[in-house]
Amino acid sequence: MQPFSPARLLAVKEIPTGRSWLYEPKFDGYRGLLVSGAGGRGSVWSRNGKDLGRYFPELVDLAARLPADTVIDGEIVRPIETGVSFIQLQRRLMTPIKELRSTAREWPAAFVAFDLMRWVEDLRPLKLSERRARLEGLVAKQGDSLLQLMLQTSNVDTAAAWLDDGLSIAGIEGVVAKLNEPYPKPEARRWRKVRRMLTREFAVQGFIPEGQKSMRLVLAVDDDGESRIVGTTYPIAGDDAAPVLSLIPRAAVSDRRIWAPFEDGRHDAWFQVPAGLVAEVVITNLDSNLLRQPARFVRWRLTEPSPLL
Repeated sequence: MQPFSPARLLAVKEIPTGRSWLYEPKFDGYRGLLVSGAGGRGSVWSRNGKDLGRYFPELVDLAARLPADTVIDGEIVRPIETGVSFIQLQRRLMTPIKELRSTAREWPAAFVAFDLMRWVEDLRPLKLSERRARLEGLVAKQGDSLLQLMLQTSNVDTAAAWLDDGLSIAGIEGVVAKLNEPYPKPEARRWRKVRRMLTREFAVQGFIPEGQKSMRLVLAVDDDGESRIVGTTYPIAGDDAAPVLSLIPRAAVSDRRIWAPFEDGRHDAWFQVPAGLVAEVVITNLDSNLLRQPARFVRWRLTEPSPLL
């Protein structure tokens, strides 16, 4: 079992303001604890207490290089040229065990540290600014490329800039706000998270039935003249689903598979409809042309007049 329980986040719509708030970007990764035991043995844990060491052997080695009796709170990420990619990180969990070591050497993950829970002694009673000062010293002393320090600011305008649309490509999905206080208990949910919300238009390739009159829309983008599926919406019904219901007689079972890593895995059974439908949706992130989560349907749009509606 992991020695500490990490603080949890409460989702809010706006960045909280005030002199006691400190802000950090929220990278798209796995929340984790990097632990060096009293005997120097390294381990990596998920926020729910799952041992992730088998999937990230390079981070286990990183933890073992830390001073003994250290616990760091942070985010496990997969660095790419433009930032970080959650999709590439998630693929690590599907890599055969015998290939994990070689994969870790070729495409290593990294740990972005944002809090120091223990360093010889329990640091949770200290204020965030005090814990941060010690964390900065520890990260600098380690000088390890796999251990990075999370950005932090007290400037709300700087934090708001992290919600810019363009940063979704870099893998920044939002902002985390924390009060300058002792490390909070998980059930308190003292940390706040503001997620970026983007409005986009996607072509509708088809639908996945979700009951008699409910469905998920299958969304796509044009990629050099070819239609590339990016994911699906949350289920829609009623008037929202009516335009697609009217096309059911002309729908055909698709032979393409949908890989929806942020939903329930792979969708094999779905129906393709004639071209012409475009949906305006709200998304949180687009990672390597795949949706980070299902999109929330807003309304129908048409690129040109269509007899289908």
